[in-house]
Amino acid sequence: MKALGKDSVASVVKVALTIAWWVLWIGLFGLVLATLGYGLLQAMIAAGWIDANILTGGEGQIRVGDGSDFDLSYTNPGGASWPVVAPALVIGGVAIVGGLVIVGRLRRLFDSFTSGEPFRRENAAHLRAIWITMLAIEVSRYVLLGAIAALFAATGVPERANVDFDLHVDFSTWMSIAILIVLAEVFREGARMKEEQELTI
Repeated sequence: MKALGKDSVASVVKVALTIAWWVLWIGLFGLVLATLGYGLLQAMIAAGWIDANILTGGEGQIRVGDGSDFDLSYTNPGGASWPVVAPALVIGGVAIVGGLVIVGRLRRLFDSFTSGEPFRRENAAHLRAIWITMLAIEVSRYVLLGAIAALFAATGVPERANVDFDLHVDFSTWMSIAILIVLAEVFREGARMKEEQELTI
């Protein structure tokens, strides 16, 4: 199977990206519903319509990144209290929105690959948008880590919760960002040379 053009590897990847695109949108829709539902539940508890004990109990974890940066496990009271749920919703939002931006740009990139014209000027812009998004997600991990630490410092750790902060640098992500920066410039230069060649002809 050829790499570019119709009925190629690029066309198969394009289909997979389309599926991922819709899965991410479904995930975002579910996250919005969960956020609205949790906000409504908190409002009903504040109004005294529902016992606050409904949020207690259970077991689970929330994680930032691959799980080694911040790990919160909870058992018994405080399991679904807002200091636990709010960071989880924010983390999910950053991951899903970032994924939508990256997958959306990749879909446009592979559109040109399936058409057999990889060196388009807009492809450099797509790659640039991807590495900027990856950079924003990576930086937001550290920001979220600091925000969660500040939140727990201000409100206290939920009862019977075990909080562990571990800050580290994900070198594979930073290397991927560096590679995408170089590839964006390669595509930009390739598009420029292609345009010059077309003008010469």
